[in-house]
Amino acid sequence: MPDTDHLSDSFLAAVALANVFGSGFAQGRARPEGDEAGVVASLRLTTRRVPEIDLPTFAEGGRELYGVLRLLVDDDVDAAADGVNAMLERTMATPRLVREGDQPWHLHFAGTGVSVAIGWLAEFATAVARVIGNDASRLRGCEAERCDNLFLDSTRSRTQRYCSTACQNRTKVAAHRARRP
Repeated sequence: MPDTDHLSDSFLAAVALANVFGSGFAQGRARPEGDEAGVVASLRLTTRRVPEIDLPTFAEGGRELYGVLRLLVDDDVDAAADGVNAMLERTMATPRLVREGDQPWHLHFAGTGVSVAIGWLAEFATAVARVIGNDASRLRGCEAERCDNLFLDSTRSRTQRYCSTACQNRTKVAAHRARRP
């Protein structure tokens, strides 16, 4: 049975949040310190109703997610699984069916008595756990110089090497300039 769109969207949001707080460089520039706008942009990938942002909690969780996802990219699946298990335990992830309006039922993973930020981190850790148990080969690290972004390769051929066209173009221009006499 395929995953729900919500859980797939939560995985994309987890990668985005990880990039906001975990990568040192993005598209050739030093990444600015993660902020509330980065958290909101990440959450918007999976929800329309963005909660009040607890920046320190999201920042810590984003850095932790980046570490776990980087382990997956580096093919250290056992260490990544240990990291996800630690996150699931710390966030007290508890599956719960939720229905909002006329939308279909879907799983959320916020346990009772945890903050909204911890609930979202539990959901993101669960989405990463789903990928570890299935196919993490589409998760990649950008191959451009001075870019530490992680991304999901959405190409049919699984050949995407860069997180964005900006990184791809920067790399091609640098290669062209290196060939010039």
